Amino acid sequence: MKKQSLRGKAALITGGGTEIAGEVGLALACQGVKVCLCGMQKDLLEMAAARIRAAGGICLTITTGLNNLEEAESVLEQCRAAFDRLNILILVSPFWSGGQIHSHNVKAWDRVMAGNLREPFLMARATLPLFRDQKQGEIMAIGSDSALGIYPQDGAYGVAMHALNALMELIRLENAEFGIRTHILSPGIALTIGKDSMGHPALAPVNVAEWVIWLLTRPVHLRGNGPILI
Repeated sequence: MKKQSLRGKAALITGGGTEIAGEVGLALACQGVKVCLCGMQKDLLEMAAARIRAAGGICLTITTGLNNLEEAESVLEQCRAAFDRLNILILVSPFWSGGQIHSHNVKAWDRVMAGNLREPFLMARATLPLFRDQKQGEIMAIGSDSALGIYPQDGAYGVAMHALNALMELIRLENAEFGIRTHILSPGIALTIGKDSMGHPALAPVNVAEWVIWLLTRPVHLRGNGPILI
């Protein structure tokens, strides 16, 4: 069955300084997608953007903490001003912190909740009115298999990942009639070197990017909305 073409579309990726976001941006650019990476660390954003541009892609970077709705709306408008469109929103969870609840670091808890849950909410809140108006849009959350079980000492991260899945399900239920599709990728540990501590093959960020492309290019009637564990 023929795949859907992504050429000419525009994607906004949060958590842009992470290796997963960089690989996803590169993979999308190779499909002809214009990419906007947003995140807090300008140097990491520019490193990822340089790889995309070297491969012939188009990439905009926006340095932001996404601390409030106004910042999220500003990111959206900058992306639209640069590309004259937005078709895909990809929410990458940038922070991990765990620990037993009775001794969990409170600052770490707040940081994880802000980056992994509040930030996706703010970007969805800013973007959904546009997607509803244009009767089209793809929203993908790249979370973790921590959302699919309860693991000791997963702490703030585990709670945030469960809540992120719930947020995506609410988005799906409230917006499917407007042509908006949602996707949740729940990878296990993604290692930059592609091997675990014992030297065995393991999931790498590039593998996550391959799944992103597979999901976004599937024929619309074959696309599921539930979490996909990889």
